[in-house]
Amino acid sequence: MDIPTSQVGVCKLPSPTPYQYLNKTNPSTGIGQFQYYTGTFKEAISSSAAGDVGSPFVDVVIGGLKDYQNTDSRVKLIDNDGNTTSGYISLKMASGWQGLFYIKTANNDFFDDNAIDETKRGNWYDDSSFSNNLDAAKRNLDDQWPSIWVQEQGLGNFGDSRTVFGLDSGDYMSFDIDSESSSAAQARIRIAGVDYLNNEETDDNIWITCVWLRKWNASIPSPDPTPSPDPSPSPDPSPSPDPEPDVCPLGQIPNEFGICIPDPDYVPPGPEPEVKPEDDVSAFAMIMLLVGIGLIVSIALKVRA
Repeated sequence: MDIPTSQVGVCKLPSPTPYQYLNKTNPSTGIGQFQYYTGTFKEAISSSAAGDVGSPFVDVVIGGLKDYQNTDSRVKLIDNDGNTTSGYISLKMASGWQGLFYIKTANNDFFDDNAIDETKRGNWYDDSSFSNNLDAAKRNLDDQWPSIWVQEQGLGNFGDSRTVFGLDSGDYMSFDIDSESSSAAQARIRIAGVDYLNNEETDDNIWITCVWLRKWNASIPSPDPTPSPDPSPSPDPSPSPDPEPDVCPLGQIPNEFGICIPDPDYVPPGPEPEVKPEDDVSAFAMIMLLVGIGLIVSIALKVRA
């Protein structure tokens, strides 16, 4: 992928933390952009469990009673105290990936009671919209990496408990409602090797919503600033449609979810053949050649005479 002329000499940006550009945005200058996953949470889990190249999770564990909701952007882990296994899940972020998640449990004050280490606390009000409450939680987390946000005990909704948190590459979350799986923790959010929850079972329903998934691509330049419009452009009577812009660097292709992955058919170009300079015949040599020819002709004429 060619770098626009306006980006030549612009430095490459380091990968931002999950608590930068929280609203699915990107740096406006420099080389490096996030690519946001365009599939659903269910598709992300399924493709990751299948080991598809470019998937956002690794070490996927999911089972028991569960239900995908809200156009598959949310998975509900269902509590069952009978003979059926309650829901459980464990998701670890793949290399280069980040995610932002919202979790609610019907176990009142669970997250506030079990949060440890760096924790931001705030309100969650039933009389406000979900997006407004989530935006308030994100503002508390903005540039506060690493940490998690939890609903403070006794503030807002008294029937549920909530947390909002980000995960970076290698971080994971794991929940097992009734401690019935040997492959999942009871309640764990682990960031950079640090646990942010006591490992206690919720023993109640859990709803996990994926706010966004994204992958940092250090080779994609920020978009050129919008040029000033031509005050009186001449319309093209039969314009050709603009080709779709390249979204991936050379040697990569976008997968079905808009994420750049290695192109299996890409062959790096070989070195250009060396151009050999043509023989250079100087003006002096040409003159000497002509003089020689003249002498030969002159001698031949004298001999003939």
